[in-house]
Amino acid sequence: MKVEIKRVNGILKVDIDGVLYDPLAFKSFRPNKQNVTEFYNAGVRLFSVLSSGVINALGVPYSRFGESWVGDHKYDFSAIDRQMDMFIECAPNGYFAPMFMVDTRPWFLEQNPDIPNSFRHLSQTAHSEKWRKDAGEYLKAVIEHCEEKYGDRIYGYFIMGGMTTEWLAHPDKEASHPIKEMAYKKWLGDENVTLPQTEKLERTGDAFLGDDERDVYNARRFHSETVSSTLLYFASIAQSVIKHKKLLGAYFGYLLHLVDSFLYNAGHIDYERVFLSPDIDMISSPSDYHFRKIDDPSGIMVTQKTLDKHNKLYFLEFDHITHVAPTMIYEECDDTGNSYLKEIPGAKDKCKDETESLNLMWRDYIMCNANGSALWWFDMFDGWFRSEGMMNAVTKMINLRANLSKTKCKSVSEIAVFAEGESMYYARKNTTLQSEILIKNRRSLSECGAPYDIFSIGDIYTIDEQNYKLYVLLNQFDVSDKLREKIAQLQQKGAYVLWIYAPSYVNNGITNVKNISKITGMNVSISSTSHGALDDFLSRISSPYFCIDEKGVNVVGRYEDGSVAIAQKDKTFYCASTFIPTKYLKQILDIVGIYRYSDENKVYVYPTQNALGVFNASDVDAIINVKENGVYVDKITDEKFVANNNKLVLSKRNMKAYLLIKE
Repeated sequence: MKVEIKRVNGILKVDIDGVLYDPLAFKSFRPNKQNVTEFYNAGVRLFSVLSSGVINALGVPYSRFGESWVGDHKYDFSAIDRQMDMFIECAPNGYFAPMFMVDTRPWFLEQNPDIPNSFRHLSQTAHSEKWRKDAGEYLKAVIEHCEEKYGDRIYGYFIMGGMTTEWLAHPDKEASHPIKEMAYKKWLGDENVTLPQTEKLERTGDAFLGDDERDVYNARRFHSETVSSTLLYFASIAQSVIKHKKLLGAYFGYLLHLVDSFLYNAGHIDYERVFLSPDIDMISSPSDYHFRKIDDPSGIMVTQKTLDKHNKLYFLEFDHITHVAPTMIYEECDDTGNSYLKEIPGAKDKCKDETESLNLMWRDYIMCNANGSALWWFDMFDGWFRSEGMMNAVTKMINLRANLSKTKCKSVSEIAVFAEGESMYYARKNTTLQSEILIKNRRSLSECGAPYDIFSIGDIYTIDEQNYKLYVLLNQFDVSDKLREKIAQLQQKGAYVLWIYAPSYVNNGITNVKNISKITGMNVSISSTSHGALDDFLSRISSPYFCIDEKGVNVVGRYEDGSVAIAQKDKTFYCASTFIPTKYLKQILDIVGIYRYSDENKVYVYPTQNALGVFNASDVDAIINVKENGVYVDKITDEKFVANNNKLVLSKRNMKAYLLIKE
């Protein structure tokens, strides 16, 4: 059996022995005959199968089917067999992706008291040769068992580890441990070095590390590379069995979501090495928690276009708390030290009724459709989607994806946005740079009425330059000569560039405002005191603060004190603030000549070559700019709309989502 990822009309599909499947799937912590059958009957053919007796953050086992790693080199695969047999019975033509956890088990911790619990202390346990060897042998054995018994029904595997199975290492906040200390000495090649004390790691101050904090930089890089290297270590073991004939995935790389210190503690900064590894084919994450409310644009935690560009699947996990879902777990809890949650994540945003549930389902779907990404519905603890309306929506979504992918459905974005992990090593852990630059700016981008593609910075050298008019560089604090030359080439060909906050400010670890002036072509001044708000936004960083101090530039926006915050010079725009408000970003798009489908902030658009997704979170009718007049059919409701004078009026209705196709 051979499984691979194939691109068809711009969309990635799963090719199983020559038969193509759209990557729309099912996952549950509590799979049973009822919910598996419901999703199978709705049209789902790809299923995730999580097998683990590890206690999760809510104090209950990840799976009720039981544990398979039961002792020192002792395995009980009957727990896996019972679950797989149930899935096969209920989904006779389905294909499956078993998910296995490599974390320490209670018996392992009892036998090895000097080794920390990997669920809560991943970056410490990761350097234990005993754990790596034993967990690796378990992973190899369990995959060999599955391949031997169910190989013709398995399309891939997911490797899980760390907090909440997502390779998160944040609970111990980068704390040291004898095992980790020994590995750090080896990593630096210095027997006398030690990891910095907590007080230094948690030091507050300027947004960027100082000259005396190189040890913090080293420790932070070591911490993050520990997590990525550990994931890839287990991936190599899995590939020794499946030999790239099945897909392999993990949850990882939440650069755009993990807030401020969480990003550093979690250890996801070195995500690009995982994304680009030949051993990894799939990455998943939940829908971004910062964009879940009914008036939000929805969001993705990772640089999804990097994955897509390299022919790797990104699965968005739809796990919103629907109107029929619980907010707490009513099972007997077994606290082994892993649990810390009382409510299910996202409970505070529970949908109030089916209309809201359907709106969120369709909003995430049209976003995934526009980005060409995969999606699975996470029926977390059973019953999440148990209503006729929601299951009918699942069926319609599956059919729509199949039909839409018959014609070209590539991105039509004219904006390429770039983020990176590498520069974040230079930022202080307790600053607000991540939330202001990587989260808030994505909201502005979503409110501009134009689609955008978000990549990792390494992709700028090989993307299709003909597609993009504007390059937005969010957090390139250390700009290489190679990147500088590439930007110059793009501008010579007619493209515009928008730099945010501190481009090249931390060149090789040394801060210098002259570097910003050089790369933007504008004189930039630095201050330790704030210039006040930019509109209603006031940055929470301590310093440094920048402004543009040059006559003759095209001023786009000013701070509260009158100094210039946003300006244009030739093909370069520079925003000296960490955040660019929507109204200024719209002005920039208009100067560049970006086609904007909407002028209303709360009308979000998700266009492709063959469809136009719209989510109207405003209180008024949505007026959409279209390039062609004529009749447009909403494939969600079958309602028809007529465009005149290149305007399409979408009447306000309970179903806020639209997926429009021109007749």
